[in-house]
Amino acid sequence: MPTYALLGATGATGSAVLRCLLEEPPADLTLNIFVRNKTKLLKAFPELESTKQPQISIVEGTPSDQDALQRALTDAAVIFQCIATNESKPGVSVAYDTATSLIDTLKALHSSQKDAYHPPMILQVRAAPLNPTFAAQEPWLMSSFIHFALYHTYADTDRACKLLASTHDEIPELLDYAFVDTQAVFDAEGTTRTGHELTLIGPLTQSISYADVGAGFCEIAERREEFKGNGVGVKATGKVRATPGSNMYYLAVGIKGRLFG
Repeated sequence: MPTYALLGATGATGSAVLRCLLEEPPADLTLNIFVRNKTKLLKAFPELESTKQPQISIVEGTPSDQDALQRALTDAAVIFQCIATNESKPGVSVAYDTATSLIDTLKALHSSQKDAYHPPMILQVRAAPLNPTFAAQEPWLMSSFIHFALYHTYADTDRACKLLASTHDEIPELLDYAFVDTQAVFDAEGTTRTGHELTLIGPLTQSISYADVGAGFCEIAERREEFKGNGVGVKATGKVRATPGSNMYYLAVGIKGRLFG
């Protein structure tokens, strides 16, 4: 009877993970959903109020609220960490601050539960350019441009990932982790999966849909013993519906942030 905790269920990635878990839940799953705004979540997923399987618990709060976060994380075997931002602006620290709160909360749970505590597997959303294996497979010019445009978001995510990894190295009984890497993600409103594949060595497809990223997260959770401590690539195996508008917006925001602060 596993317990999963999903952080950030109203964003594009978190919504895709939630949709996949509702469609194909592991047997006897308990799902703790941690969101800032419960009303917004139920508007997007009204079926949560009547779903019998998985067993749903919704916790409303922010990552800095340790009491709320403890309620969401207690007994979790897997934590889907999908709290992030695509807006690359100077000083952004969403992923790092969330990772810090996660670690502090897990330390409190470990201290109170003692021998009953079991380290959860944190699946942290990342990006393929932050994985040295996948980055080396990309054309230099394109890779350099993306890093320039999304520098602040990438720096925030990289700090979060390094914090999780270093914490595991220092306190291995506290947590396990895997980083979920993709190239450009499209079709945030789409709900149809067209196929995905997990890889540790690449190469990755240049684009993938959010629906397939969500399914990739869920497969990593099921196969988590295989992927501890790794960056796991999720690549598309079917046709991806391109929706470049929002991606171009985020690139523009990032370039503005680099040039003008």
